[in-house]
Amino acid sequence: MEAARRSAIEAERTRRALARMASREGPRAQSYSPGTSPGRVADPMAATDERMDYEARMRSRVEADYAIIDEACDVIYGSDQTGSGGVCSLLGSAYADCLWWRYCAAATWAEVAEGCGMSERWCRDAVSVACDAVDTYGVGRVVRGLGLAEG
Repeated sequence: MEAARRSAIEAERTRRALARMASREGPRAQSYSPGTSPGRVADPMAATDERMDYEARMRSRVEADYAIIDEACDVIYGSDQTGSGGVCSLLGSAYADCLWWRYCAAATWAEVAEGCGMSERWCRDAVSVACDAVDTYGVGRVVRGLGLAEG
């Protein structure tokens, strides 16, 4: 689950970097006076080219991050991610949602509590119980929604 949290943080960092780069590409006011600096050639497409190059370099990393997050969602909500498996079927949606907010959304404890409508303390305990359940049952069984009594 910590890998999913790191991936969510990294994916968000990349998204923000791309958004910052894209904001530099916006339309500019037309200037009718020469505003060039001596010795500098201005390329109006430089910012766009830089963003596109960065986006291409980061594509495989972002895809890997989202694959890890998707695997965590399988553990949380089951392989079809509808809640018919995973922690959701074993412990309930409140536990599953706490895990999702904490690890897949990389939320702070205050954000987890707000997103789940529970206290921070309850959310911390729920995440601990859910992680213990995954450790006890094993990832494969949890994804299928199987406890110890089920085969």
